[in-house]
Amino acid sequence: MDKIIHLHYNFYTNIKNNLEVKDILERKKITVLDGFNKNLELVHRYYQKVYSTEAKRVVLCGINPGKNGAGKTGIPFLDFRAVSHLLSDIGQDDREQSAQFILSIINEIGSESFYRNVYMTNISWFGFTKDGNNLNYYDLPSPLPTIFTNSFIEEMDIVQPKVIVPLSKEVEQTLQQMIKNGRLRYPLAERLPHPYYCSIGKRATKYKQIYVKKITRLINDQCNILI
Repeated sequence: MDKIIHLHYNFYTNIKNNLEVKDILERKKITVLDGFNKNLELVHRYYQKVYSTEAKRVVLCGINPGKNGAGKTGIPFLDFRAVSHLLSDIGQDDREQSAQFILSIINEIGSESFYRNVYMTNISWFGFTKDGNNLNYYDLPSPLPTIFTNSFIEEMDIVQPKVIVPLSKEVEQTLQQMIKNGRLRYPLAERLPHPYYCSIGKRATKYKQIYVKKITRLINDQCNILI
Protein backbone atom coordinates (compact mmCIF):
# COMPACT_ATOMS: atom_id res chain seq x y z
CA MET A 1 0.00 0.00 0.00
CA ASP A 2 3.03 2.30 -0.01
CA LYS A 3 2.18 2.96 -3.66
CA ILE A 4 -1.06 4.63 -2.58
CA ILE A 5 0.74 6.96 -0.17
CA HIS A 6 3.20 7.94 -2.88
CA LEU A 7 0.40 8.37 -5.40
CA HIS A 8 -1.45 10.90 -3.27
CA TYR A 9 1.68 12.66 -2.05
CA ASN A 10 2.81 13.18 -5.64
CA PHE A 11 -0.69 14.30 -6.61
CA TYR A 12 -0.74 16.86 -3.80
CA THR A 13 2.71 18.14 -4.78
CA ASN A 14 1.71 18.47 -8.44
CA ILE A 15 -1.51 20.28 -7.55
CA LYS A 16 0.39 22.81 -5.42
CA ASN A 17 2.57 23.54 -8.46
CA ASN A 18 -0.25 23.62 -11.00
CA LEU A 19 -0.71 27.29 -11.89
CA GLU A 20 -4.19 26.81 -13.39
CA VAL A 21 -5.47 25.04 -10.28
CA LYS A 22 -3.83 27.56 -7.95
CA ASP A 23 -5.40 30.44 -9.85
CA ILE A 24 -8.92 28.97 -9.69
CA LEU A 25 -8.63 28.12 -5.99
CA GLU A 26 -7.36 31.59 -5.13
CA ARG A 27 -9.98 33.41 -7.22
CA LYS A 28 -12.80 31.34 -5.75
CA LYS A 29 -11.27 31.51 -2.24
CA ILE A 30 -11.26 27.71 -1.89
CA THR A 31 -8.82 26.00 0.48
CA VAL A 32 -7.58 22.44 0.00
CA LEU A 33 -7.49 20.53 3.30
CA ASP A 34 -3.92 19.39 3.93
CA GLY A 35 -4.26 16.91 6.81
CA PHE A 36 -2.77 14.17 4.62
CA ASN A 37 0.38 16.17 3.98
CA LYS A 38 0.70 17.32 7.60
CA ASN A 39 0.20 13.80 8.98
CA LEU A 40 2.05 11.81 6.34
CA GLU A 41 3.87 9.67 8.90
CA LEU A 42 0.60 8.88 10.71
CA VAL A 43 -1.11 7.95 7.43
CA HIS A 44 1.81 5.69 6.54
CA ARG A 45 1.65 3.93 9.91
CA TYR A 46 -2.09 3.42 9.56
CA TYR A 47 -1.79 1.88 6.10
CA GLN A 48 1.04 -0.38 7.21
CA LYS A 49 -1.04 -1.64 10.13
CA VAL A 50 -4.44 -2.21 8.55
CA TYR A 51 -3.63 -3.02 4.91
CA SER A 52 -0.50 -5.10 5.36
CA THR A 53 -1.92 -8.18 3.61
CA GLU A 54 -2.82 -8.51 -0.06
CA ALA A 55 -6.52 -9.22 -0.61
CA LYS A 56 -9.47 -8.58 -2.90
CA ARG A 57 -11.35 -6.04 -0.82
CA VAL A 58 -14.75 -4.41 -0.88
CA VAL A 59 -14.10 -0.69 -1.41
CA LEU A 60 -16.22 1.88 0.42
CA CYS A 61 -15.96 5.06 -1.64
CA GLY A 62 -16.98 8.38 -0.09
CA ILE A 63 -17.05 11.92 -1.42
CA ASN A 64 -14.03 13.71 0.04
CA PRO A 65 -12.58 14.47 3.49
CA GLY A 66 -14.39 16.91 5.76
CA LYS A 67 -12.68 19.60 7.80
CA ASN A 68 -13.30 17.96 11.20
CA GLY A 69 -12.51 14.34 10.32
CA ALA A 70 -10.41 12.96 7.49
CA GLY A 71 -9.47 16.49 6.48
CA LYS A 72 -7.50 16.68 9.74
CA THR A 73 -6.13 13.13 9.98
CA GLY A 74 -5.45 12.57 6.28
CA ILE A 75 -7.03 9.11 6.65
CA PRO A 76 -10.29 8.45 4.74
CA PHE A 77 -13.42 8.36 6.94
CA LEU A 78 -11.58 8.56 10.26
CA ASP A 79 -11.18 11.33 12.85
CA PHE A 80 -8.42 11.32 15.48
CA ARG A 81 -10.60 9.52 18.03
CA ALA A 82 -11.26 6.70 15.56
CA VAL A 83 -7.58 6.45 14.60
CA SER A 84 -6.68 6.17 18.30
CA HIS A 85 -8.55 2.86 18.41
CA LEU A 86 -5.89 1.45 16.09
CA LEU A 87 -2.81 3.47 17.00
CA SER A 88 -2.53 3.93 20.75
CA ASP A 89 -0.16 6.90 20.82
CA ILE A 90 -2.49 9.43 19.17
CA GLY A 91 -2.38 12.63 21.19
CA GLN A 92 -5.53 14.21 19.77
CA ASP A 93 -9.15 13.38 20.50
CA ASP A 94 -10.96 15.34 17.77
CA ARG A 95 -14.16 13.67 16.66
CA GLU A 96 -16.55 14.03 13.74
CA GLN A 97 -20.02 12.56 13.44
CA SER A 98 -19.55 10.65 10.17
CA ALA A 99 -16.27 9.19 11.40
CA GLN A 100 -17.84 7.96 14.61
CA PHE A 101 -20.60 6.28 12.60
CA ILE A 102 -17.99 4.49 10.46
CA LEU A 103 -16.12 3.49 13.61
CA SER A 104 -19.30 1.85 14.91
CA ILE A 105 -19.44 -0.21 11.68
CA ILE A 106 -15.82 -1.30 12.09
CA ASN A 107 -16.41 -2.27 15.71
CA GLU A 108 -19.58 -4.19 14.85
CA ILE A 109 -17.83 -6.26 12.16
CA GLY A 110 -14.59 -6.45 14.14
CA SER A 111 -11.54 -4.42 13.13
CA GLU A 112 -9.44 -7.43 12.08
CA SER A 113 -12.15 -8.87 9.85
CA PHE A 114 -13.14 -5.44 8.56
CA TYR A 115 -9.69 -4.38 7.41
CA ARG A 116 -8.88 -7.81 6.01
CA ASN A 117 -11.88 -7.48 3.68
CA VAL A 118 -12.67 -3.77 3.29
CA TYR A 119 -10.74 -0.80 1.95
CA MET A 120 -11.92 2.77 2.62
CA THR A 121 -11.24 5.74 0.38
CA ASN A 122 -12.78 8.87 -1.14
CA ILE A 123 -13.23 9.60 -4.81
CA SER A 124 -11.38 12.86 -4.11
CA TRP A 125 -8.56 12.15 -1.67
CA PHE A 126 -8.49 15.82 -0.67
CA GLY A 127 -11.29 17.89 0.83
CA PHE A 128 -12.09 21.57 0.47
CA THR A 129 -13.47 24.50 2.40
CA LYS A 130 -14.92 27.85 1.37
CA ASP A 131 -15.86 30.56 3.86
CA GLY A 132 -15.01 28.08 6.63
CA ASN A 133 -17.52 25.48 5.41
CA ASN A 134 -16.96 22.09 3.79
CA LEU A 135 -17.13 22.07 0.00
CA ASN A 136 -17.53 18.85 -1.98
CA TYR A 137 -15.60 17.97 -5.14
CA TYR A 138 -18.72 18.04 -7.35
CA ASP A 139 -19.36 21.68 -6.36
CA LEU A 140 -15.91 22.82 -7.44
CA PRO A 141 -15.63 25.01 -10.54
CA SER A 142 -14.63 23.24 -13.76
CA PRO A 143 -12.21 21.58 -14.48
CA LEU A 144 -11.35 20.91 -10.80
CA PRO A 145 -13.83 18.04 -10.21
CA THR A 146 -12.14 16.01 -12.94
CA ILE A 147 -8.63 16.93 -11.81
CA PHE A 148 -9.24 16.00 -8.17
CA THR A 149 -10.85 12.66 -9.01
CA ASN A 150 -8.31 11.55 -11.63
CA SER A 151 -6.03 9.79 -9.14
CA PHE A 152 -8.92 7.57 -7.98
CA ILE A 153 -8.55 5.47 -11.13
CA GLU A 154 -4.87 4.80 -10.42
CA GLU A 155 -5.66 4.08 -6.77
CA MET A 156 -8.19 1.42 -7.78
CA ASP A 157 -5.66 -0.15 -10.16
CA ILE A 158 -3.39 -0.58 -7.14
CA VAL A 159 -6.14 -1.90 -4.84
CA GLN A 160 -7.80 -4.19 -7.43
CA PRO A 161 -11.17 -4.12 -5.65
CA LYS A 162 -13.66 -6.95 -5.56
CA VAL A 163 -16.42 -4.34 -5.84
CA ILE A 164 -16.85 -0.61 -5.15
CA VAL A 165 -19.70 0.66 -2.97
CA PRO A 166 -20.57 4.35 -3.56
CA LEU A 167 -21.54 6.15 -0.37
CA SER A 168 -23.67 8.86 -1.94
CA LYS A 169 -25.71 9.53 -5.06
CA GLU A 170 -23.09 11.97 -6.38
CA VAL A 171 -20.26 9.47 -5.99
CA GLU A 172 -22.36 6.81 -7.68
CA GLN A 173 -22.99 9.13 -10.64
CA THR A 174 -19.29 9.98 -10.97
CA LEU A 175 -18.26 6.31 -10.85
CA GLN A 176 -20.90 5.34 -13.39
CA GLN A 177 -19.60 8.03 -15.74
CA MET A 178 -16.03 6.78 -15.27
CA ILE A 179 -17.18 3.28 -16.25
CA LYS A 180 -19.17 4.59 -19.22
CA ASN A 181 -16.06 6.46 -20.44
CA GLY A 182 -13.98 3.31 -20.12
CA ARG A 183 -11.77 4.75 -17.40
CA LEU A 184 -12.90 2.56 -14.49
CA ARG A 185 -13.05 -1.21 -14.96
CA TYR A 186 -14.28 -2.48 -11.60
CA PRO A 187 -17.84 -3.46 -10.66
CA LEU A 188 -20.15 -1.25 -8.63
CA ALA A 189 -22.59 -2.38 -5.97
CA GLU A 190 -25.77 -0.55 -5.06
CA ARG A 191 -24.95 2.63 -3.18
CA LEU A 192 -25.35 3.20 0.53
CA PRO A 193 -26.46 6.55 1.98
CA HIS A 194 -23.76 9.00 3.00
CA PRO A 195 -22.38 8.30 6.51
CA TYR A 196 -23.29 11.76 7.79
CA TYR A 197 -26.95 11.28 6.84
CA CYS A 198 -26.87 7.86 8.49
CA SER A 199 -25.32 9.21 11.69
CA ILE A 200 -28.06 11.68 12.60
CA GLY A 201 -30.17 10.85 15.65
CA LYS A 202 -32.19 7.65 15.58
CA ARG A 203 -30.96 6.84 12.07
CA ALA A 204 -27.60 5.71 13.44
CA THR A 205 -28.83 2.39 14.84
CA LYS A 206 -30.93 1.58 11.78
CA TYR A 207 -28.24 2.41 9.23
CA LYS A 208 -25.45 0.76 11.18
CA GLN A 209 -27.23 -2.53 10.69
CA ILE A 210 -27.90 -1.77 7.02
CA TYR A 211 -24.19 -1.03 6.49
CA VAL A 212 -23.05 -4.11 8.39
CA LYS A 213 -25.47 -6.40 6.54
CA LYS A 214 -24.53 -5.00 3.12
CA ILE A 215 -20.77 -5.10 3.72
CA THR A 216 -20.92 -8.61 5.20
CA ARG A 217 -22.93 -9.90 2.25
CA LEU A 218 -20.51 -8.34 -0.24
CA ILE A 219 -17.57 -9.88 1.58
CA ASN A 220 -19.33 -13.23 1.25
CA ASP A 221 -20.33 -12.60 -2.39
CA GLN A 222 -24.03 -12.64 -1.59
CA CYS A 223 -25.04 -9.24 -3.01
CA ASN A 224 -25.95 -8.38 -6.58
CA ILE A 225 -23.42 -6.29 -8.44
CA LEU A 226 -25.01 -3.63 -10.61
CA ILE A 227 -22.29 -2.84 -13.15
